[in-house]
Amino acid sequence: MMVKNEEANIVACLSPIVDLFSQVVIIDTGSTDRTRELLQEHFGITALQGEIHAQECFTLANQRNRSFDALKTPWVLTLDADERIDRDGLKAVLALDDRDLPSGLFGGWDTDMGEGDVVQDYKLCLFRRGHHHRGFVHDTVQPSLREAGETANWSSQLRLHHYPDLSRRQAKDARYEWRLACAQSRDPQWLRYCWFSGYMHYRQGRLEEARHQFEQLHRQRPAGFPVESLNASMVLACIHASQGRRSAAEAVLEDAIAFHDQVRDDFEVRINFRLGPWLHEAAQMAASGNHEAMKPYGFAY
Repeated sequence: MMVKNEEANIVACLSPIVDLFSQVVIIDTGSTDRTRELLQEHFGITALQGEIHAQECFTLANQRNRSFDALKTPWVLTLDADERIDRDGLKAVLALDDRDLPSGLFGGWDTDMGEGDVVQDYKLCLFRRGHHHRGFVHDTVQPSLREAGETANWSSQLRLHHYPDLSRRQAKDARYEWRLACAQSRDPQWLRYCWFSGYMHYRQGRLEEARHQFEQLHRQRPAGFPVESLNASMVLACIHASQGRRSAAEAVLEDAIAFHDQVRDDFEVRINFRLGPWLHEAAQMAASGNHEAMKPYGFAY
């Protein structure tokens, strides 16, 4: 775990599950509240101190990978303090025969956006030791698995519930926008950032900026980011449709469906339960002339 000022979350997060682990490594990146004291008082855990820096876009990946390398266990579960994981499901996963497992497991990831709005998605939070996260923003382990030629499967037992602090959304959005711009300037070839930057612009109503970001992913189809590229195509088609460019929307959908067929065996594309059905439903809407009905499904942020 990576933590900073999580006194409101840390005990509730760890109490139901901490006894299931052989080893727990937590890196604190500068708490000024009682996070470190609560870890010691409730669990006897001494958090390691870690620093994140503006010149590195305040990336957590370096410190997160440091925590992975400190573990001696064959598997790693990475968790955020504002997440909760079902104990019974986790116990069921831990009881599985290691010889039958791939290098990673995806679980359901449900984010509470307030007022009864829950965004359903997935997260690759459990993987074999030796893999690392990459990325200045939204660091993830999927590129490590792909580069090693390894795979990950869906686990129906593994489920995370995410409860972000919605009162801090405005401040977090400003920091997030700065970090994304920093990340794109530091590593413009890491096209995954185009998806997150484009979606940020989209949800804030800046459609031309969003379209510019999405078009890069749609055109270039980076092999390492098939889902992000298809996500970009989905929202790009909706932008075209909402602005009356019906033929452009249809062309994006046609290309996206062809690309989806091309990458359907990728481990993340395979477990993505929303993307394929949405593309085919949108194509049917377009074929019937009902372009305006195309709406992208939501993502947590």
